[in-house]
Amino acid sequence: WFKLPTLEAPCQLPRARRLCRHRPAMAALGQCCSGMAPAPGSMPSAVWDLTSAWYTSTMSPGTSTLAFSLLSHLGILGTAAPAEGGLRVLETHCGDALAASMVLPAPGVASYTACDFSEQMLRCAQENLGDKALIKQADSTALPFETGSFDRYMSNMGGCCVSDLDAKLREAYRVLAPGGIAAMSMRLEAGDGDSAFALINETLKPLGYPAAAQDREGLQLGKDLAALKAKLRSVGFKGEVAWRTWVVLPLHDEFAFSSFATSFPHVQKWFSGLDEATRAEATEALRAAGKAVLETGAIQVAVAAVVAKK
Repeated sequence: WFKLPTLEAPCQLPRARRLCRHRPAMAALGQCCSGMAPAPGSMPSAVWDLTSAWYTSTMSPGTSTLAFSLLSHLGILGTAAPAEGGLRVLETHCGDALAASMVLPAPGVASYTACDFSEQMLRCAQENLGDKALIKQADSTALPFETGSFDRYMSNMGGCCVSDLDAKLREAYRVLAPGGIAAMSMRLEAGDGDSAFALINETLKPLGYPAAAQDREGLQLGKDLAALKAKLRSVGFKGEVAWRTWVVLPLHDEFAFSSFATSFPHVQKWFSGLDEATRAEATEALRAAGKAVLETGAIQVAVAAVVAKK
């Protein structure tokens, strides 16, 4: 299983709001939600490690609510009697595994395996999960597990993080035992009602912000639920249920939104090249945009989710 390199001290924040501090120096390598997805079969951890501190401090507390929903669809929440021998659960793209750390141990779960290809994220997952789960560095498009090894498969916000969605789905189907259930979610680029990433792009575009093109399949497919379900059927899944919703981020004022936006690696890199006056103008524009949204709603990320059986 995964052995964490002893490069730095472990995460220090309280478990409920753990912030992974194992963040390497900023470089122009890309980032989780607006950079290139990893090539199939590769684990470019250095690229994705850059977002670990940003993701665990702001995104994870919001996306964990969606993870709870997926875990419920997998029959893991509650006090139901365990299945014979208990359920073997696999989570890919686990990030800091915040939701799992709050759920485990669970009555019906015999084993829980959490995977990610980012070493930094796995350090945080290890800190959150302790001995509640097995931690393994793995690529969801080429999983190192035997066929039929698991009864449940979860990938929260992972469908948008791969360059080959078909390979990811084939692997999810392969590692599930007959009768197993998969639950997955993905961010929707410029999805209806998105007031997080879409708002950042719209606000900063007049100032020259070069929003990255997001055309990979996992960021677009969830806009068409029929197509999403058909994609799962194409690899063998059945009984698909799909829906669109939003993840509300814990950003409650314009200053929190501005901080969220400017600490996002793609924005941070752009900010570093601005003169002082333009930086101040961009910051004020973000605060005004965040304040306007929060007067009538929340800062939310558009997502799609799907549950299906093998």
